[in-house]
Amino acid sequence: MSGLRNTALKLAAMLSFLLPGTTVFADNPDLIPQEYRIKIDDVDVSNAPDIRIRATFLDKKTLPVSPKKITYIDVYADDDLVTNKPKISTLKDSDMPLDLALIVPISKRFTKDELEQMKDSMAHIIEQARKNDRVAGFFDDGRAINVVPLGKAEDVTNVLKKVEPQATPSFLYSSLDKAIEEMSDPAKVRPARRAIILVTDAFDTYTFRAADVQKEIFETYRIAKANNIHIYVVMYRPFIRGLIPLFEGLSRKTGGTYRYADFAEQISTGIDYAWGEIYGELILDFRQNVRKGEMMKYWLDAGREGGVTAKSEKSAEVTIVNVKFNWRKFWITMAIIGGVVIVGLIVFLLVRRHRKKKAEEEAAREEQIIQEKIERGEVCPKCRRSMLPGWKECMFCAREAAEEINKQKAEKRKEALAEAEKKGQKLEGRVCPKCGRTMMPQWKDCLFCKAGIGSENAKPQQGVAPTKAAKEKPKETGERICENCGRPMKPHWTTCLYCEADAAQRPAPSLQQPAKDEAKPQDAGVRICENCGRPMKAHWTICLYCEANKLR
Repeated sequence: MSGLRNTALKLAAMLSFLLPGTTVFADNPDLIPQEYRIKIDDVDVSNAPDIRIRATFLDKKTLPVSPKKITYIDVYADDDLVTNKPKISTLKDSDMPLDLALIVPISKRFTKDELEQMKDSMAHIIEQARKNDRVAGFFDDGRAINVVPLGKAEDVTNVLKKVEPQATPSFLYSSLDKAIEEMSDPAKVRPARRAIILVTDAFDTYTFRAADVQKEIFETYRIAKANNIHIYVVMYRPFIRGLIPLFEGLSRKTGGTYRYADFAEQISTGIDYAWGEIYGELILDFRQNVRKGEMMKYWLDAGREGGVTAKSEKSAEVTIVNVKFNWRKFWITMAIIGGVVIVGLIVFLLVRRHRKKKAEEEAAREEQIIQEKIERGEVCPKCRRSMLPGWKECMFCAREAAEEINKQKAEKRKEALAEAEKKGQKLEGRVCPKCGRTMMPQWKDCLFCKAGIGSENAKPQQGVAPTKAAKEKPKETGERICENCGRPMKPHWTTCLYCEADAAQRPAPSLQQPAKDEAKPQDAGVRICENCGRPMKAHWTICLYCEANKLR
């Protein structure tokens, strides 16, 4: 036995030089477990810009720190702070499934009590598996390896309870190879957290030579690293202590944890701790503005209650292969914008309704005020303009009406001129050949002669156009009024000079014109015709009523 121990020690010394990284495991103080430590297990950038980092935050008892006790976690990319508020959850509370393999020796090298404790502890742990988790078992009974492929946790528990120790030999590396092969089988690989819990005393019956040990350890590490399989080692009383750095390095290099046990109870505790560490792994989700093809290394700075802090080593360099469009954020943003628009529209309609109602009330009050002014004669009921107190009618409407009438007359005159010009007649400036007076363009016959005004020997006089002012004057006693246009007519007119209506009927004898000597009182600034006694406008050169009193 002593010769075997010496051989193992020599083998360990040789492996420390031959196996890559074994000296680092043993000599590098940064890799020795500290009281608190945090390590990055994996960085997932497949859904960039949504980044997911899986990390393990352990206390001095190698137990995972609860997210409730974590005060902060800062995520850095190279030397730049990416976020200090990532979304923190654990593997147990996430939707990420777990593929777990248990490698436990059930041989006669352990006592019956030790085996019972190990079985009870593992059965209790396996029962905590979730529905979407898969568990595999590899139980070495000293003669063969009882294999339970990845599947339901109940199947592993049933086989574990039935396995009994048959002999003392150990098939450590064979069990480890089968577990690695089962976990990396392309037909069974799925997006999941993959881990192996290895319980061993570092003894394998058929592997003693240095080359064989080096090959087994290196192949296990290479395949596990390539398939992202984390190996958690629970070491129980290794018969060659020089092998401890090898298994510790294997676990830590693959992202797992190494635990040592001196008693069977500590084996159960170590398995329980490894299980808790797997399920208590932190999942950090955050968003980062990244570009396709960008490369970076992440590292963490974390703290927990009591002021304890820990920093992780930088992760392996990751490359952003693709950047996906965040449809979820897009639709959430669109929903928020739609909600804001709808709320704004509702507020706008309510405010508009209130303003419209207020405007209607103001308009009603203004209309009431205008109606009151119309009743008092202060506002024109037609154009709603203010009127002066002395006005009997609105001068604005009268002026607009006169302008409209003048416009219509001008248009008719243009039409008459155009029609006469087509017939070869000259209407502008025609003179009556009988009385010598100027005729209006629209007259077909001289209305002066036809009405008995003027004579053949009369000298040519300037024609007087009919005016509409007489229509607006009040009726006087003894005046003849045209029944058609309502304007005053002279007693001797047989035709109305304004509208050419027939006026052959003479006025009654009682309607006599006032005597010339009965002069009417004159108002200041008003001219009175000496012949007929009617008021004349200042610019008249003759009386348009009787054509007398021509001013020189």
